[in-house]
Amino acid sequence: MNNISNKLFILFLAALFLTVSCKTETKKIETANKYVIPELPDVKITSVTEETNFAPHKKVSGIIGNNIKFELLLPENWNGKFVFGGGGGFVGSVINTALGYNVLQKGYATVGTDTGHEGHPADASWAKNDLEAIVNFGHLAVHRTTVNSKAIIEAFYNAPIEYSYFFGCSRGGGQALMEAQRYPDDFDGIVSGAPAYNWTMGIGAGMTHNQKLMYPNEDQLGKALITKEDLEIVENAILNSCDELDGIKDGILNNPLACDFDLATLICGNNSNDDNCLSAEKINVIQSIYDGPKDKNENDLFYGLPYGGETDPDGWFKWITGGLDYVEEVNEFQVGVISEIEPPVIPNAQYGFGPGVLKYMIFHDEEWSMIDYDLNDLLIDARMLAPVLNATDPDLSKFRNNGGKLLMYTGWSDAAITALGTIGYYEKVLEHDASAEQDVKLFMMPGVLHCAGGPGPWWVNWIDEIDKWVTSKESPEQIPVYFVDEKMQISGSRMLCSYPDIPTYNGKGDVRNMESFSCRNK
Repeated sequence: MNNISNKLFILFLAALFLTVSCKTETKKIETANKYVIPELPDVKITSVTEETNFAPHKKVSGIIGNNIKFELLLPENWNGKFVFGGGGGFVGSVINTALGYNVLQKGYATVGTDTGHEGHPADASWAKNDLEAIVNFGHLAVHRTTVNSKAIIEAFYNAPIEYSYFFGCSRGGGQALMEAQRYPDDFDGIVSGAPAYNWTMGIGAGMTHNQKLMYPNEDQLGKALITKEDLEIVENAILNSCDELDGIKDGILNNPLACDFDLATLICGNNSNDDNCLSAEKINVIQSIYDGPKDKNENDLFYGLPYGGETDPDGWFKWITGGLDYVEEVNEFQVGVISEIEPPVIPNAQYGFGPGVLKYMIFHDEEWSMIDYDLNDLLIDARMLAPVLNATDPDLSKFRNNGGKLLMYTGWSDAAITALGTIGYYEKVLEHDASAEQDVKLFMMPGVLHCAGGPGPWWVNWIDEIDKWVTSKESPEQIPVYFVDEKMQISGSRMLCSYPDIPTYNGKGDVRNMESFSCRNK
């Protein structure tokens, strides 16, 4: 073994020991009432406070090992269930995205973690030369937080947990898949939204590929090669060609895979003064982003992007193009993920993630540059990191044999985590075992951006949906989804369909009423 291999092996053994040690007998610390907080091996409780935000509860704050911070919320009126709220980006502070689904008000005990380091969610610099932090971020922090939270909950209420759930989107969606694959005993039901599940080839190669195209000179980050005006030309042409394929003109591609628009038709002629065309160079760059990164033999290194989300401020501009001339910082790049830590100076979010993974996690060199790097080499360069970070294993048999249910969802117009990658993982699960379709469901969301937002309807209480599936044993084939206005008030509905079915307009009726739609195979 080389030095890195030895260190990872030692960390694995340490993780195994610590995981087992959490299951030993515990002492109990009496609180001001009948409830107790247990003393757990390698866990330091830093505070227990009475809180009233959302619903009356106790907040238990602590540190697992040296660095894994967590906050466990224990409601007065416990419903007997536990939900872990996943993080976003590189995490870096205690984040619990389940709180946006009224879990405390409904009586869930719930927890979030910083995954063992401090930093802005778009900044990977914490990972440089810190293999323990990388392992914690990759998978161990969520598992250890789960084991210890369960022990605290059951001692606190003096009763067993009836059902345990995990909810996460983006990084949280990747955490969700990692739990199902690596720790199949932790949860009864898991929700994985827009999962960042492949950090080496998906985020590392895919996002770095896009940034090399947008910024061929890293000393010039003021403005991307592709501008807002360029994207407006592209999106208008795509919608003019494909918007009404579903029978509705609403700016939403119901099934982007059905759109066969040829981007080359937008290339300007030699003497063209047409304002609705682009240079061949720009068209080739945009096409390369849709196609995704390829090796020297034009084989896919990872999935590209489907059409959609090109002009939305939270779409391509925030994630792929941007520029320091237009955005001073990237902060709330994901719903429910807000950091008080100073953000990195980056032209867009993908610039922080793709090159960030390579610079700080793979090469541990802050001077590393993407410009001359050949992405063909990444499979070899990332071979030690991939098992720690990537949740790509399609074998979910242990999780399923425990009765586990996995509910996945992704916005078709997500410019951060490509919808095609989510579909690709789901299809690999079914290729591995076709019967997995009984316990694993994927719902694609037309017109929806990263985790939420966009012209399409996006509001679903995913925690209610996984609870309904686990407790009723009835497999979800369609799920209501709601349009919401700027005040988060419901302003219409449609339905989501279990993939590969597509929500299809029946040809009559209100286009913002789910009763006007049915699920049909694409």
